[in-house]
Parts: sequence; C-alpha cells; structure tokens
Amino acid sequence: MNFRSAFSQIVWLQVLAVAATSLVMPIALYLFLERTVADYQVKMLRQREQVLLQAMTPAPAAGVALPASLTEPYAQEISGFSFAISDPHGRLLTSSAGDPALAPLPTARRIEMFRRKTGKGAYVGVSVPEDFHGQPIWIQVQQNQDNPDVVLDDVQARFLPAVVTLSAGVLLFLLLADIVIVRRALGPIVAASGLAGAISPTTMDLRLPTQRMPSEILPLVEAVNQAFDRLEHGFRAQRDLTADVAHELRTPLAVLRLRAEALVDPLMRARILADIDVMTRLVAQLLSVAELEMVIIGPDETADLHQACLEVVEHLAPLAVKQGKAIELEGSEGPVWVHGRSELLFQAVRNLVENAIRHSPPGGAVTVEVAAAGAARVLDRGPGVPGELKNRLFERFWRARRKERSSVGAGAGLGLSIVAQIAEQHGGQVSVDDRPGGGAVFSLVLRPVRKSAAAAA
Repeated sequence: MNFRSAFSQIVWLQVLAVAATSLVMPIALYLFLERTVADYQVKMLRQREQVLLQAMTPAPAAGVALPASLTEPYAQEISGFSFAISDPHGRLLTSSAGDPALAPLPTARRIEMFRRKTGKGAYVGVSVPEDFHGQPIWIQVQQNQDNPDVVLDDVQARFLPAVVTLSAGVLLFLLLADIVIVRRALGPIVAASGLAGAISPTTMDLRLPTQRMPSEILPLVEAVNQAFDRLEHGFRAQRDLTADVAHELRTPLAVLRLRAEALVDPLMRARILADIDVMTRLVAQLLSVAELEMVIIGPDETADLHQACLEVVEHLAPLAVKQGKAIELEGSEGPVWVHGRSELLFQAVRNLVENAIRHSPPGGAVTVEVAAAGAARVLDRGPGVPGELKNRLFERFWRARRKERSSVGAGAGLGLSIVAQIAEQHGGQVSVDDRPGGGAVFSLVLRPVRKSAAAAA
C-alpha cells in the first residue's frame, strides 16, 4: 500500500507489526513453555531414577533387587509412574508391575528423553545409563500423561489459547496507545501545515511555530521559515519598487502633459495627450496594485455595496455623458451589507464601469445592478468577450502581452486584474458572461452579512 499520509503509514505499519507479533509471540511462548515442561519432567524422572539406583541391591537370579516399599507404589501405578531396569543388551533385569516394555534403548550411552503411546495412554520417560557394581545397566522411568495426577500437560494444552487471547488484548491496547501517541506527536505538524496554508502575500509575516515541534521535523520547519523570510524580503522589495517607480513617474508625466498641451499641431497634441492619459492610468493602476498587496480585510469589516455602486455611478456619470453614453443604477434600493471595505469595493466597481463605458458604442448605456444577495452586475452593449478569452481576461498584464488587439479594446491590462484581486481579498469572485442581445455582463459576487451584524459593525 502506498499511503501519502505519514499518520496512515505509521498506523498500518503498527497494525502489521501487531499482527506479526500476535502470531509469533504465542508460538514462541508456547515453545518456551514446552521446553520448560520437558526440562521439569526430565528432572522429575531423573530424581526417581536416582532413588531406584540407590535402593538397588545385587540378586543372584535376577541380577538386581528392590525393596517392596519402593516397588509397591509403582505396582499400584501411583501418579502413573513405571520403570524398567535392563542390561546393555536389553535383557530385562527387573521392572514395575504391568507392561514393562518401555522405549527402545538408545544406541549411545547417554541420557535420552522419549515419548510413546500405548493402549493405556501417552507416556513420557527418560533412559539413563548407570553402573551397578561395575556392570553397565539402563534404568528407564516413565509416567502416563493421562493419569489424573499429571497437571503439566493440561497446563501446556490450555496455555496456547490463553496466551493468544491475552496477547491479542495487550497488543490491541498497545496499538490504540500508539495511535494516540502518534496523533499527539503529529499534532504540531498538522497545526503547522494549516498555518502554512494561510500564508499569502497579505500575511507574509506569519511563520510556522517551532514550539512542541518534534526534533526530527524542527530543522525542516526552520528551513521553511527561513525560506519565507527570503520570500517576504523579495516580495516587499518588488512591491516597494513598483510603488516607487509609479510615484516617480507622476512628475515626468505631469511635465510631459504641460509640454504636449503647448504643441501647435492639434492632431499631434491630441495623440500625445491620449498616450499620456494611458500612461497616467497605468501609473495609477500600478500604485493600486502595490497598495492592494498590503491590504488585509478584517473578518468583521462590512460595507454597503449599494452605496459603493451609487458613488461609482455619480463619479463616472460626467465621463459617460462626455462620451455620449448613459449610465444607470438598478436593483436593490436599500443598503446591501457585504463583508469587505468600502473604498476597495468602490475601486472594483469603478474599474468594471470604466471598462464598460470604454467598450460601449456611442449612444449606448451602461447598467449597474445591485442584488440584495450581495452581488453587483455591470452590463454593457459593447462587442462582448469571445469565449476563448473569458478565462484569461482577469490576468495581470495579459492584454499587454497579446500580439493582436481584440474587439474588446485596448488598455493596460491591469484594471480587471485589480478587480479580481479585490474580489479574492474579500472572499468573493468576479466573472464575465455574454449579455442576451449583445454585450457583456461582469458580475462581482461577495459574501453577504446579516443586517444585525452589519449594524453592530
């Protein structure tokens, strides 16, 4: 499995480790118990073998003899024990009552443990080589494991299911504990990633927290913060340069305008003044862009969208009349409260209306509609916007980079990008659509706020 989440990887690896441990640990413990039981049984059987060896006496006929006090318990099969004493060739010298046949003698003279099954049950025993009055003998002692007095096999048989159940519970608890520990350890990283997503050109001063950060991740966090420091420095330097250049260009443009107005040729004067107007507008828009980069809209800031649109219409009405065009305000007549700042909304709507006036034909009308849901629409009867250009219309300087001018007219390419930037800062959006009957419709949609909240603000 290929998990992108470190938490998922850790959890699944822990699950696999727990599953493997759940299988291996009970088997290992069972084998350990089995070995321990076997060692105990050998020790117990050796003790009985030593008792038999010490009690043995020579006998002319059988070769060895044992006292009745020792053989009687074996004859009664107390605890299921039985024994057999043989010479090196396997000839039986003496044995307990009952079946004296034990396991075959080992080929080498060494102590060996054996297991066998007969009709009477399962036996475990030991074969021990000894010397009896200078003669080699074998003493074999065994115990019937089915005897009620034998508890070791019962313990061994019940051990595996018990240890499996216990191990599963303990390992499951450890897995849950690991999940809690890992989640707690990854908490600072998750919080830092959320904060990193909030860093933008308007919040360049934010940095990832280093408190409680794991030591393995801390160098990465510090490196990211240092990268943010460098980006902030470069971003502020670029923004300051834009603002400084725009400010410095104002004076030369004013001087240039005075000199152009002194030209005798009216045609040349008009063309130069038109170019100066375009340059002046571009400088003003550059200043607006630089200022917008520093704007932070507070979460509680509200503005009356209807009032902003009304002020735009009043401000641009003389321009429209001068060009032989009309401008009108429709829609909601009362306050329309939205999340935002009044001067920025005024600037956004003004750019949209200026764009509509510029592209409207002589005698045409520009309509500004205000919706109670928190949206402003600017409608014109211009040539419209071709479908393939709608997605790029709000890009900064896009129009200036185009090799050919389209029917939407000439411009610096900053006005609509400023509208898009203001909309983004307000948590809204701007779009363009075709107007039925010809023309374009620019829509600025913002976040409405309740009247009570706006009034309180």
